[in-house]
Amino acid sequence: MKIDSWRLVLLLVTAVSLIGYPKPASAATVNVLIGWYGGLIEFLPSSVTIHPGDQVQWVWRTGTHDIRSGRRGMPNGIFNSGVRSAPATFTHTFNSVGTFPYYCTQHLPVGEVIVTPTPSNGPPIVTTNPAAFIASFSARLKGSLNPDGLSTTFHFQYGTTTSYGLTTAPETQTGNTSRPVSAHISSLTANTTYHFQIVASNAAGTRMGADRTFSTLPMTGFPVVITNSATNVTASSATLNGSLDPHGLSTTVHFEYGTTTSYGHNTPTQSESGNTYRNIASIIGDLTAHSTYHFRIVATNSVGTRVGGDSIFITP
Repeated sequence: MKIDSWRLVLLLVTAVSLIGYPKPASAATVNVLIGWYGGLIEFLPSSVTIHPGDQVQWVWRTGTHDIRSGRRGMPNGIFNSGVRSAPATFTHTFNSVGTFPYYCTQHLPVGEVIVTPTPSNGPPIVTTNPAAFIASFSARLKGSLNPDGLSTTFHFQYGTTTSYGLTTAPETQTGNTSRPVSAHISSLTANTTYHFQIVASNAAGTRMGADRTFSTLPMTGFPVVITNSATNVTASSATLNGSLDPHGLSTTVHFEYGTTTSYGHNTPTQSESGNTYRNIASIIGDLTAHSTYHFRIVATNSVGTRVGGDSIFITP
C-alpha cells in the first residue's frame, strides 16, 4: 500500500505530538502509535524506555492490529490486547525491570519496552556556611541543605576543637532543592574560637559539611550594629530597622536619615544593654513622596561609637 508524501508528513507530525518525542524516560505514560508509516505497518517509536510503575499506551492510527508480548511464535502471556481496529487503544503497566518484546500477529512490526530501575534518591547535600550574629556568648550557625528527595534530619555540631562535643537540636526537612538552614547557640565562652559543621542524615546516608570557625567577642567592647532594610514604606512614612549587640555595656542607639548620605535627621535615642543581638526599629514621618532616602543605625557605649552601613528606600 502506498501513502502520499503529504499524508506521511501529517502522520509523523501527529505521532510526534502524541508521543512528545523524544519522550522523557521518567514519563508516567508513553504513547506508541501503530499504523501505516512510509508504506509499512510500524510501531512508532518501536522502542521505549520507562521505569517501574509507568505505563505504555498503544494507539491504533489505522487498520486492524494486536499487541502481544513475547517474540513472534513465542508469546509469553504478559500482555495481549486482542485484535482491535482503529481507532482504539491498549494500556499496560510495567512493574518490574527488564526488556519486554512484543509484536503484531496481523502484520510484521515488532517493538520492545525497556524498563530500567527508577533513579534512587541520594544522601543529603550539605554546605557549612559562615556563622552570623556572633556575640560574646552566642552565635547563629548557618548552612545549606538539599534533602535530595528524602525526609532528612540535620543538626550542627560545634565546640572548641574539631572533636566538637556539642550539638544543636535536630530538625527535619523534605524536598529536593537546596535551602538555607540555621541554628542559634548560646552559653558560649567569650573571646574563644569555636569549630562547627552541619550534619544531615536520610535513608540513603549521612553527610557532613566542611569545618568552619568563628571567634566570640570579648565580654565588653564597642557596640555591634547592622543596618537592615526599611519596612512599611509609604509616601510619607517608613520604619527603619537594624540589629544591635550592646556588647555588655549600656548603649544608646538611634538612626540617622535624610535624602543624602549627610542624613541631617535623627530618630529618638533608645537605650539597650546585654550581650545578645536584638532588633531595633524606629518609625519616621513627614517624608516626601517619590523620593530616595538614606539611613543607617548608630550606637554608642563607654568604649565608643559604631555606625552601620548606609541603606536606602524610595517612597511611592
